[in-house]
Amino acid sequence: MIRPRIILRPFTLGAFSAILCFSTLPTVSADEVDDLLNRAAIVDILTQYSYRWDSKDSAGFAEIFTQDGILERWGNGERIESATIKGKDAIFDYAKTAHEGRLADRQSRHHFSGIVFIELTETTAITENMALITHQTVNDSSAFIRSSGYYRNTWRKTAQGWRISKRILKVDVGGK
Repeated sequence: MIRPRIILRPFTLGAFSAILCFSTLPTVSADEVDDLLNRAAIVDILTQYSYRWDSKDSAGFAEIFTQDGILERWGNGERIESATIKGKDAIFDYAKTAHEGRLADRQSRHHFSGIVFIELTETTAITENMALITHQTVNDSSAFIRSSGYYRNTWRKTAQGWRISKRILKVDVGGK
């Protein structure tokens, strides 16, 4: 049996594709647009977290937090008391001390991936993202993994935009 061949010329194929695409555009509500804009703004601030910390911009780093912001680190399912920082001024002091002290001789990199939105309202959000933290000194031929785990961030929309009100780093310990 001979099957007829349909040959679409480039113009015809392009026109057909355009008609198909434009005839199936979804209707997007204002709430959906707001949701997308809020997600994009949060992802932007999360990206700034890495860049500001890794460039040793202590003041810029502190600015991504609310005035009552909190930093916590957890290991083995428990909060590490000595690694809890409360308040934007304390976050700034912590960052400045780290940048001028233990990190002064090295480049750190916070590699974030896999952001998920656990909750998102018009004024609050909770996200999680994977983290791989590397360090490299002038004596290291390549960066080495310093830590891994995931961040759980609680967000609040302020007059300045989205800010982190609580950041928890849950570090991987012993393959857990």
